[in-house]
Amino acid sequence: MAGWRTLIVTSDARLVVRDGNLHLERDDRQLTLPIEDIDTILIESPQGSVSVPVLSELATRGIALLVVDRKHTPCGVLLPYAQNPRIPPLLQAQIDLTEPFKKRVWQRIVQQKIRNAARCLDELGRPGSEKLRQIAATVKSGDSTGREAYAAREYFKFLGPGFKRRSESSTSAALDYGYAVVRAAVARSLASTGLQCALGVGHRGAANPFNLADDFVEVFRPFVDLMVFSQPPQTERELTSEYRSYLLSTLRLECSIYGNAYCISTAAQEVAESYARAVLARDHRKVSLPELVGGEVRRYE
Repeated sequence: MAGWRTLIVTSDARLVVRDGNLHLERDDRQLTLPIEDIDTILIESPQGSVSVPVLSELATRGIALLVVDRKHTPCGVLLPYAQNPRIPPLLQAQIDLTEPFKKRVWQRIVQQKIRNAARCLDELGRPGSEKLRQIAATVKSGDSTGREAYAAREYFKFLGPGFKRRSESSTSAALDYGYAVVRAAVARSLASTGLQCALGVGHRGAANPFNLADDFVEVFRPFVDLMVFSQPPQTERELTSEYRSYLLSTLRLECSIYGNAYCISTAAQEVAESYARAVLARDHRKVSLPELVGGEVRRYE
Protein backbone atom coordinates (compact mmCIF):
# COMPACT_ATOMS: atom_id res chain seq x y z
CA MET A 1 0.00 0.00 0.00
CA ALA A 2 1.11 3.59 -0.66
CA GLY A 3 2.40 6.11 1.86
CA TRP A 4 1.02 9.16 3.61
CA ARG A 5 1.95 12.23 1.57
CA THR A 6 -0.50 14.05 -0.68
CA LEU A 7 1.29 15.90 -3.47
CA ILE A 8 -0.30 18.75 -5.46
CA VAL A 9 1.47 19.79 -8.66
CA THR A 10 0.48 23.36 -9.52
CA SER A 11 3.36 24.32 -11.84
CA ASP A 12 4.74 23.07 -15.16
CA ALA A 13 6.98 20.52 -13.41
CA ARG A 14 8.04 17.26 -15.05
CA LEU A 15 7.60 14.09 -12.95
CA VAL A 16 10.40 11.53 -13.09
CA VAL A 17 11.02 8.32 -11.08
CA ARG A 18 14.70 7.67 -10.42
CA ASP A 19 16.45 5.52 -7.78
CA GLY A 20 13.23 4.90 -5.85
CA ASN A 21 12.40 8.59 -5.62
CA LEU A 22 9.92 10.84 -7.37
CA HIS A 23 11.56 13.95 -8.82
CA LEU A 24 9.62 17.09 -9.76
CA GLU A 25 11.87 18.95 -12.17
CA ARG A 26 11.64 22.51 -13.46
CA ASP A 27 14.16 24.73 -15.14
CA ASP A 28 14.91 26.60 -11.94
CA ARG A 29 14.55 23.95 -9.23
CA GLN A 30 13.96 20.29 -8.33
CA LEU A 31 12.03 18.55 -5.55
CA THR A 32 12.77 14.94 -4.56
CA LEU A 33 10.47 12.73 -2.47
CA PRO A 34 10.75 9.04 -1.49
CA ILE A 35 8.08 7.37 -3.60
CA GLU A 36 7.05 5.08 -0.74
CA ASP A 37 5.92 8.16 1.22
CA ILE A 38 3.38 9.20 -1.42
CA ASP A 39 -0.31 8.26 -1.25
CA THR A 40 -1.92 10.64 -3.77
CA ILE A 41 -0.72 13.00 -6.52
CA LEU A 42 -3.03 15.69 -7.87
CA ILE A 43 -1.84 17.39 -11.04
CA GLU A 44 -3.50 20.81 -11.31
CA SER A 45 -1.23 22.39 -13.91
CA PRO A 46 -2.16 21.93 -17.59
CA GLN A 47 1.56 22.12 -18.35
CA GLY A 48 2.49 19.24 -16.02
CA SER A 49 4.32 16.35 -17.70
CA VAL A 50 4.19 12.65 -16.72
CA SER A 51 5.89 9.86 -18.71
CA VAL A 52 4.54 6.33 -19.25
CA PRO A 53 7.25 4.79 -16.99
CA VAL A 54 6.14 7.12 -14.19
CA LEU A 55 2.48 6.13 -14.68
CA SER A 56 3.49 2.46 -14.58
CA GLU A 57 5.51 2.93 -11.39
CA LEU A 58 2.67 4.81 -9.67
CA ALA A 59 0.11 2.15 -10.66
CA THR A 60 2.37 -0.68 -9.50
CA ARG A 61 2.78 0.97 -6.11
CA GLY A 62 -0.94 1.75 -5.77
CA ILE A 63 -0.45 5.53 -5.75
CA ALA A 64 -3.48 7.52 -6.87
CA LEU A 65 -2.81 10.01 -9.68
CA LEU A 66 -5.62 12.52 -10.22
CA VAL A 67 -6.04 15.03 -13.04
CA VAL A 68 -8.47 17.97 -13.11
CA ASP A 69 -10.78 19.67 -15.60
CA ARG A 70 -10.85 23.36 -16.57
CA LYS A 71 -12.59 24.21 -13.30
CA HIS A 72 -9.83 22.41 -11.33
CA THR A 73 -12.26 19.68 -10.26
CA PRO A 74 -10.78 16.14 -10.27
CA CYS A 75 -12.09 14.37 -13.38
CA GLY A 76 -9.85 11.32 -13.73
CA VAL A 77 -7.75 8.88 -11.72
CA LEU A 78 -5.13 6.29 -12.61
CA LEU A 79 -6.44 2.92 -11.41
CA PRO A 80 -3.75 0.39 -10.38
CA TYR A 81 -5.10 -2.88 -11.77
CA ALA A 82 -1.71 -4.36 -12.61
CA GLN A 83 -0.10 -7.36 -10.89
CA ASN A 84 -3.13 -8.44 -8.81
CA PRO A 85 -3.69 -12.23 -8.90
CA ARG A 86 -7.11 -11.89 -7.22
CA ILE A 87 -8.79 -10.23 -10.18
CA PRO A 88 -10.19 -13.37 -11.94
CA PRO A 89 -11.71 -15.02 -8.82
CA LEU A 90 -13.01 -11.71 -7.48
CA LEU A 91 -14.58 -10.78 -10.80
CA GLN A 92 -16.39 -14.11 -11.00
CA ALA A 93 -17.51 -13.80 -7.37
CA GLN A 94 -18.83 -10.28 -8.01
CA ILE A 95 -20.76 -11.49 -11.04
CA ASP A 96 -22.25 -14.34 -9.00
CA LEU A 97 -23.39 -12.17 -6.05
CA THR A 98 -27.00 -12.66 -5.03
CA GLU A 99 -29.60 -9.90 -4.76
CA PRO A 100 -30.00 -10.45 -0.97
CA PHE A 101 -26.23 -9.93 -0.51
CA LYS A 102 -26.27 -6.70 -2.53
CA LYS A 103 -29.34 -5.38 -0.71
CA ARG A 104 -27.82 -6.10 2.71
CA VAL A 105 -24.58 -4.34 1.81
CA TRP A 106 -26.51 -1.34 0.47
CA GLN A 107 -28.62 -1.26 3.64
CA ARG A 108 -25.47 -1.05 5.77
CA ILE A 109 -23.94 1.65 3.54
CA VAL A 110 -27.08 3.80 3.80
CA GLN A 111 -27.33 3.32 7.55
CA GLN A 112 -23.68 4.28 8.13
CA LYS A 113 -23.95 7.25 5.78
CA ILE A 114 -26.90 8.59 7.78
CA ARG A 115 -25.15 7.96 11.10
CA ASN A 116 -22.06 9.80 9.84
CA ALA A 117 -24.28 12.66 8.71
CA ALA A 118 -25.78 12.79 12.20
CA ARG A 119 -22.32 12.95 13.73
CA CYS A 120 -21.37 15.71 11.29
CA LEU A 121 -24.31 17.79 12.57
CA ASP A 122 -23.14 17.15 16.14
CA GLU A 123 -19.59 18.25 15.31
CA LEU A 124 -20.90 21.46 13.72
CA GLY A 125 -23.26 22.17 16.61
CA ARG A 126 -26.32 21.88 14.37
CA PRO A 127 -29.65 20.34 15.50
CA GLY A 128 -31.24 17.31 13.85
CA SER A 129 -28.83 14.50 14.64
CA GLU A 130 -31.30 12.50 16.69
CA LYS A 131 -33.86 12.61 13.91
CA LEU A 132 -31.25 11.28 11.47
CA ARG A 133 -30.32 8.46 13.82
CA GLN A 134 -33.98 7.52 14.06
CA ILE A 135 -34.15 7.42 10.27
CA ALA A 136 -31.01 5.26 10.12
CA ALA A 137 -32.62 2.72 12.42
CA THR A 138 -35.52 2.27 9.97
CA VAL A 139 -33.49 1.56 6.81
CA LYS A 140 -34.58 -1.77 5.35
CA SER A 141 -32.71 -4.23 3.15
CA GLY A 142 -31.94 -2.54 -0.17
CA ASP A 143 -33.33 0.71 1.29
CA SER A 144 -36.65 -0.37 -0.19
CA THR A 145 -38.53 2.53 1.44
CA GLY A 146 -36.17 5.26 0.24
CA ARG A 147 -34.89 6.39 3.63
CA GLU A 148 -31.60 7.62 2.16
CA ALA A 149 -33.31 10.27 0.06
CA TYR A 150 -35.54 11.31 2.97
CA ALA A 151 -32.56 11.54 5.31
CA ALA A 152 -30.61 13.62 2.76
CA ARG A 153 -33.42 16.18 2.51
CA GLU A 154 -33.61 16.51 6.29
CA TYR A 155 -29.81 16.56 6.63
CA PHE A 156 -29.23 19.51 4.31
CA LYS A 157 -32.01 21.47 6.00
CA PHE A 158 -30.05 21.25 9.24
CA LEU A 159 -26.56 21.40 7.70
CA GLY A 160 -27.03 24.68 5.88
CA PRO A 161 -30.41 26.41 6.24
CA GLY A 162 -31.21 28.04 2.90
CA PHE A 163 -28.37 26.23 1.15
CA LYS A 164 -29.20 24.70 -2.23
CA ARG A 165 -27.06 21.66 -3.02
CA ARG A 166 -27.28 21.96 -6.82
CA SER A 167 -26.56 25.69 -6.96
CA GLU A 168 -23.68 27.63 -8.55
CA SER A 169 -22.39 28.69 -5.13
CA SER A 170 -18.79 28.20 -4.05
CA THR A 171 -20.02 26.03 -1.17
CA SER A 172 -21.66 23.63 -3.63
CA ALA A 173 -18.48 23.68 -5.75
CA ALA A 174 -16.43 22.88 -2.65
CA LEU A 175 -18.62 19.86 -1.91
CA ASP A 176 -18.28 18.66 -5.50
CA TYR A 177 -14.51 19.02 -5.30
CA GLY A 178 -14.25 17.16 -1.99
CA TYR A 179 -16.56 14.36 -3.12
CA ALA A 180 -14.51 13.95 -6.33
CA VAL A 181 -11.26 13.65 -4.37
CA VAL A 182 -12.68 11.00 -2.03
CA ARG A 183 -14.37 9.15 -4.93
CA ALA A 184 -11.00 8.90 -6.67
CA ALA A 185 -9.38 7.51 -3.52
CA VAL A 186 -12.16 4.95 -3.11
CA ALA A 187 -11.95 3.91 -6.79
CA ARG A 188 -8.17 3.57 -6.49
CA SER A 189 -8.54 1.35 -3.41
CA LEU A 190 -11.19 -0.88 -5.00
CA ALA A 191 -9.13 -1.33 -8.15
CA SER A 192 -5.89 -2.04 -6.31
CA THR A 193 -7.75 -4.68 -4.30
CA GLY A 194 -8.73 -6.42 -7.53
CA LEU A 195 -12.40 -5.46 -7.54
CA GLN A 196 -14.32 -4.44 -10.65
CA CYS A 197 -15.61 -0.91 -10.01
CA ALA A 198 -18.45 -1.16 -12.54
CA LEU A 199 -20.27 -3.85 -10.52
CA GLY A 200 -22.07 -1.92 -7.78
CA VAL A 201 -24.63 -2.94 -5.18
CA GLY A 202 -26.78 0.20 -4.90
CA HIS A 203 -25.54 2.09 -7.96
CA ARG A 204 -26.03 0.02 -11.10
CA GLY A 205 -25.90 2.49 -13.96
CA ALA A 206 -25.30 0.71 -17.28
CA ALA A 207 -22.94 3.48 -18.44
CA ASN A 208 -21.20 4.09 -15.11
CA PRO A 209 -17.78 2.37 -14.78
CA PHE A 210 -17.58 3.47 -11.13
CA ASN A 211 -20.82 2.10 -9.66
CA LEU A 212 -19.04 0.36 -6.77
CA ALA A 213 -16.96 3.45 -5.96
CA ASP A 214 -20.15 5.50 -5.93
CA ASP A 215 -21.64 3.00 -3.47
CA PHE A 216 -18.86 3.23 -0.92
CA VAL A 217 -18.17 6.94 -1.32
CA GLU A 218 -21.60 7.55 0.23
CA VAL A 219 -20.33 6.79 3.75
CA PHE A 220 -17.45 9.26 3.26
CA ARG A 221 -19.56 12.22 2.08
CA PRO A 222 -20.25 13.57 5.61
CA PHE A 223 -16.47 13.90 6.14
CA VAL A 224 -16.34 16.30 3.20
CA ASP A 225 -19.43 18.08 4.50
CA LEU A 226 -17.69 18.57 7.85
CA MET A 227 -14.64 20.07 6.17
CA VAL A 228 -16.67 22.46 4.00
CA PHE A 229 -19.21 23.64 6.57
CA SER A 230 -16.64 24.00 9.38
CA GLN A 231 -14.56 26.25 7.11
CA PRO A 232 -16.70 27.50 4.19
CA PRO A 233 -15.03 29.12 1.16
CA GLN A 234 -14.71 32.87 1.70
CA THR A 235 -15.52 33.89 -1.85
CA GLU A 236 -18.35 33.23 -4.29
CA ARG A 237 -15.82 33.13 -7.12
CA GLU A 238 -13.77 30.12 -8.19
CA LEU A 239 -12.22 28.12 -5.32
CA THR A 240 -8.71 29.32 -4.49
CA SER A 241 -5.71 27.00 -4.75
CA GLU A 242 -5.31 27.25 -0.97
CA TYR A 243 -8.90 26.14 -0.42
CA ARG A 244 -8.54 23.27 -2.90
CA SER A 245 -5.45 22.17 -0.98
CA TYR A 246 -7.50 22.33 2.23
CA LEU A 247 -10.18 20.10 0.67
CA LEU A 248 -7.58 17.64 -0.55
CA SER A 249 -6.49 17.21 3.06
CA THR A 250 -9.86 15.51 3.65
CA LEU A 251 -7.94 12.34 2.79
CA ARG A 252 -5.99 12.84 6.03
CA LEU A 253 -9.07 13.20 8.26
CA GLU A 254 -9.33 10.65 11.02
CA CYS A 255 -12.11 8.06 11.22
CA SER A 256 -12.79 4.82 13.08
CA ILE A 257 -13.46 1.28 11.89
CA TYR A 258 -14.42 -1.05 14.72
CA GLY A 259 -12.58 1.18 17.19
CA ASN A 260 -9.35 1.40 15.20
CA ALA A 261 -8.17 4.78 13.91
CA TYR A 262 -7.58 5.35 10.20
CA CYS A 263 -7.20 8.34 7.95
CA ILE A 264 -9.67 8.50 5.07
CA SER A 265 -7.24 7.23 2.42
CA THR A 266 -6.26 4.16 4.48
CA ALA A 267 -9.88 3.63 5.53
CA ALA A 268 -10.84 3.48 1.84
CA GLN A 269 -8.30 0.69 1.42
CA GLU A 270 -9.66 -1.16 4.46
CA VAL A 271 -13.22 -0.83 3.15
CA ALA A 272 -12.12 -2.25 -0.22
CA GLU A 273 -10.26 -5.15 1.38
CA SER A 274 -13.21 -5.96 3.64
CA TYR A 275 -15.61 -5.92 0.69
CA ALA A 276 -13.33 -8.30 -1.22
CA ARG A 277 -13.38 -10.66 1.77
CA ALA A 278 -17.15 -10.36 2.00
CA VAL A 279 -17.59 -11.08 -1.72
CA LEU A 280 -15.38 -14.17 -1.63
CA ALA A 281 -17.08 -15.45 1.54
CA ARG A 282 -20.53 -14.31 0.35
CA ASP A 283 -21.06 -12.79 3.80
CA HIS A 284 -22.22 -9.15 3.92
CA ARG A 285 -21.30 -8.93 7.62
CA LYS A 286 -17.60 -8.88 6.70
CA VAL A 287 -17.90 -5.41 5.15
CA SER A 288 -16.20 -2.72 7.28
CA LEU A 289 -17.38 0.89 7.06
CA PRO A 290 -15.84 4.10 8.47
CA GLU A 291 -17.38 5.97 11.38
CA LEU A 292 -17.05 9.74 11.72
CA VAL A 293 -15.52 10.38 15.16
CA GLY A 294 -13.73 13.01 17.18
CA GLY A 295 -14.52 16.45 18.51
CA GLU A 296 -12.56 18.39 15.95
CA VAL A 297 -11.31 18.29 12.39
CA ARG A 298 -7.98 16.51 12.65
CA ARG A 299 -5.37 16.31 9.95
CA TYR A 300 -2.04 14.53 9.70
CA GLU A 301 -0.57 17.13 7.34
